[in-house]
Amino acid sequence: MNNGTYVEPTKTLYKEFLIDWLENKKHSIKNQTYKNYVTVSNTHIIPELGNLTVQQLNAMVLQKFVNSLCHKALSSAYIKKVLDVVNGSLEKAKRLGIITNNPTELVEKPRIAKKEMKVWDVNEVERFLKVADSDRLYIAFLLAITTGMRQGEILGLRWKDINFENHTLSIRQTLSHDGKTLVSEAKTRSSLRSIHLPEVTLQALKKHRTTIRQEKLKVGGQYKDQDLVVCTSIGTPVTPRNLSRTWYRLIKESGVNPIRFHDLRHTHATLLLKQGIHVKVVAERLGHSNTRMTLDTYSHVQPTMQAEASNAINELLFKKTGN
Repeated sequence: MNNGTYVEPTKTLYKEFLIDWLENKKHSIKNQTYKNYVTVSNTHIIPELGNLTVQQLNAMVLQKFVNSLCHKALSSAYIKKVLDVVNGSLEKAKRLGIITNNPTELVEKPRIAKKEMKVWDVNEVERFLKVADSDRLYIAFLLAITTGMRQGEILGLRWKDINFENHTLSIRQTLSHDGKTLVSEAKTRSSLRSIHLPEVTLQALKKHRTTIRQEKLKVGGQYKDQDLVVCTSIGTPVTPRNLSRTWYRLIKESGVNPIRFHDLRHTHATLLLKQGIHVKVVAERLGHSNTRMTLDTYSHVQPTMQAEASNAINELLFKKTGN
């Protein structure tokens, strides 16, 4: 009382507070993020912590909760997502004066191991594209390899977003992870960007556009025109699941090392960096908010670049003098 840190005891259960927090949060975050928050809350947080009052959630209680998640063999990245929800809600409780401090800050969190990145070299890219060339979804794979776009960005791309005269495309819309919703927003502000297209991609897009027009005429009134570049034969969005099914089939047919579709984005960046393209340009193509993110993600390319840099300075300063 003397220090001004006394908080009136409350009987509010954490599950009640959490549900209210989620409902208010719904209007300030993306729909997919909200769904993820609700899922982790109903699956893990409420069953374990929901019947405690907000003030009973001290550091020891939360540490036991984290330990129990670790014992369930959940990934460190997933546990972090669960803790992000707990932390966000308790931070709100702190601002409302329900608790004095946020106990999440004192919890020992599991270390997130960095996943080994798998990318293709030029030969593997060529082998895959040669086999995929006859597939209807070829354009999706070509866009991923030559632009570094994310899966949702490719599946949400519209014809009106492509400027054939300037050889550019603009990312203004994405398809949700469940393939049900086209969202007029991107992952971050920097994700809303324009990407310059190589000639081979531009020509493939023109060819693909002709195919789409022919399909549209064939289907007639049943065609659901959403102006999508990558779509089904009746114009509806291609779901990520169906894209993945085709992706792994073509990998098997081409005999290349199996990687995720998202690794085409990493392949694009790695090939550019190895060609000496400035990291800022690569960051802009990927939609990274800063070059540090790009350098941290593709640190595996740096040793080669460092060797090339030392060889270049050697050639510049000493080869001409014969020293």
